[in-house]
Amino acid sequence: MLELYENKEWFDKLSKGACTYNALYGYWREQLFERVMRLFVWESDVEQKEIEQRLIIAGHCGITKLPRKKELTAMFGTFYGVTEYFDEFKNYTVHCPIYAGTRTIGKDIAIISNNAERNPVLPLIHHYAQLLAHAEVTFLNILINARDNSGIPIVSTERQKQAVIQYQGKKFNGQYSAIADPGALGVNYTQQTTLNSSLYKEMWETRNNILKEFYSDIGVKAAFEKQSNTIDAEVRSNDSLLLLNIKDMLEYRKRGCEAVNKLYGTNWSVKVSDEINYRAGEAVPAGEVEKNEND
Repeated sequence: MLELYENKEWFDKLSKGACTYNALYGYWREQLFERVMRLFVWESDVEQKEIEQRLIIAGHCGITKLPRKKELTAMFGTFYGVTEYFDEFKNYTVHCPIYAGTRTIGKDIAIISNNAERNPVLPLIHHYAQLLAHAEVTFLNILINARDNSGIPIVSTERQKQAVIQYQGKKFNGQYSAIADPGALGVNYTQQTTLNSSLYKEMWETRNNILKEFYSDIGVKAAFEKQSNTIDAEVRSNDSLLLLNIKDMLEYRKRGCEAVNKLYGTNWSVKVSDEINYRAGEAVPAGEVEKNEND
């Protein structure tokens, strides 16, 4: 791997590409997806990632057996048929790369739901990946543009444009350089803003607060310092909302385990990850609980 970084042309291209919105969106989408997958720990005959992927992407997962196979399989699926109550179907179509078919719920398939409404988490992940990508692109641009005081170059010829691009490439890598101005036609800079340390701090805090809100939306209290003007009643109210999310997801995963156990005679179980202390009305990262207990 070190040899790749020694390839200057490859590394320059990788570094610049990694600072774009598309690259950062992809990074955060995968990171947030993985963090949601780690919220729960399954004891089951099917790999945890296969169950959680379907719950996160679709909001529900079917557990059944493939024809002529004994082991259980996690399936993507779609509810169908006539129902007495909304979203309480009796039938479920299943599909995977090697099979597609229909099943009767409670007879030859058990359904696990992500929450009471069977809503997936993927739209939430997409929303916060967008926000985090924009925040980090802006932060990186502030850092890089500070190297020439955030001026925007104004050019009038293609040769000047290429000279500016070459200069900006060196600026990105932190190299001392100057613009080569062919023809002495003049490259002008339009001043945009005066950068100061508070702007860096504000942008980084914005990024961290977005990440904190993501954890709040999935029901986990992040270990961020509380504002001094937050009263106890507001903190307790916020904690209740957090618990509502993670408690709901845990409850419906447990119900799914019960359905699988009843139908197939297994002994499945699920719990909140050990990294998250879910006890006494709290759902916070483990390190934060230990810190509070020592105070």
